[in-house]
Amino acid sequence: MKLKKQVRKIKILIFENFSLKLLSFIVSFLLWLNVSSQTQSKFQIYSYVDVIDIPQDLDVKKIKPEKVKVILEGSYSNKLDDIKVKTFVKGDKLKEGKNELPVEVVINSSKYKVVSIQPESVIIYTYKNSTQNKESQ
Repeated sequence: MKLKKQVRKIKILIFENFSLKLLSFIVSFLLWLNVSSQTQSKFQIYSYVDVIDIPQDLDVKKIKPEKVKVILEGSYSNKLDDIKVKTFVKGDKLKEGKNELPVEVVINSSKYKVVSIQPESVIIYTYKNSTQNKESQ
């Protein structure tokens, strides 16, 4: 007798308003699916700054700061280690002395975009190299 009462209570709990329970489960699953597929994550990467296209008569003495912080945004992936970030400045307009140039970033993945670079520019100190002076004499 007691067993029949308990089975009846369980049936009432499960099957009463079953269509509403099923509908709420489906809606909650779809909402979870939507949120989990659109989650954008931000990643901070510190990278050394390279100087490319340096004129032949100049040498780089110092770069301040040597590293910049690059913030990337994209869908979460366990393969974050596969991202290659290259930060550089174009040195084709370098002059002797103090130069302030903007930092540029190249990443090897189209899944991520660059949100910010901090600082946006670096100071590069250059000097005339002595090998050019000796060759011209």
